[in-house]
Amino acid sequence: MREDNNRSSNNEETKINIRSILRKRWVIPALYLAAAALVLSAVFMLQNNEDTAAPETGMDADGVSQYENPYGEDALPVTSMSERVQMPFENEHEMNIVGYFYDVHATAEEQQEALVYYNNEYYPNKGMDFAHVDGESFDVIAALSGTVVRAEKDELLGYIVEISHEDDVVTHYHSLEKVEVEQGDTVEQGDVLGTAGRNVYNKDAGIHVHFEIRQDQVAINPNNVFDQPIDAIEDIAKEQEEDEKEAEEEQDPAKDDQDESDSNDESAESHELHS
Repeated sequence: MREDNNRSSNNEETKINIRSILRKRWVIPALYLAAAALVLSAVFMLQNNEDTAAPETGMDADGVSQYENPYGEDALPVTSMSERVQMPFENEHEMNIVGYFYDVHATAEEQQEALVYYNNEYYPNKGMDFAHVDGESFDVIAALSGTVVRAEKDELLGYIVEISHEDDVVTHYHSLEKVEVEQGDTVEQGDVLGTAGRNVYNKDAGIHVHFEIRQDQVAINPNNVFDQPIDAIEDIAKEQEEDEKEAEEEQDPAKDDQDESDSNDESAESHELHS
């Protein structure tokens, strides 16, 4: 009998404690949050199990994507960085420069070295000339990738190759003994175009290759573009053009003074004749 009374008493105390707990405002919201957390945990566990069991790669057995382009077009490959202009030969340590680009800002001595003597006259060099240290022939390679627009023999310049590139850039290779490409060929940077030889225009250079690079038909100093990206050539050409204009403007006053002096001399001579 006493045990029943004790149990009844304990049950009543428990009910009272539960009621007192439930009367607190934070208890019921906390219970809801705990239940929601349990439900979300169960959902995440199910998703992780599905992903682990059957991962989707989007590739077939040959490694080809099974997904279609939403725009209905073929995907384009990511282009590499712009090519840098390389010299038209390999093994730079075996080569000598035998002809320099005529630079209007160079010293008088340097400008004299950049003149080509032909048919009793001197012409400014529009490119650079390279020869092997042993005077031997060597492979001439493409300084940039592009399309061959000219490959033929010239009576004055020897065999020549011209390659068109982006941004109206064209590279010229003269004084070749023979060529390995034809007009219309697509060449990659470093491909062999032919072998170096001699030509009539610059006999003093011996076996060599004459290299020019032009942007919009204007010859640029190759020494300024070697190891430079092709998309920088246009800016280099503009800077060179501005330098040449400044050089011409600097020379004009001296020319005007000379013209004025010549005019004064003529006036003096005329005065003497009439006296």
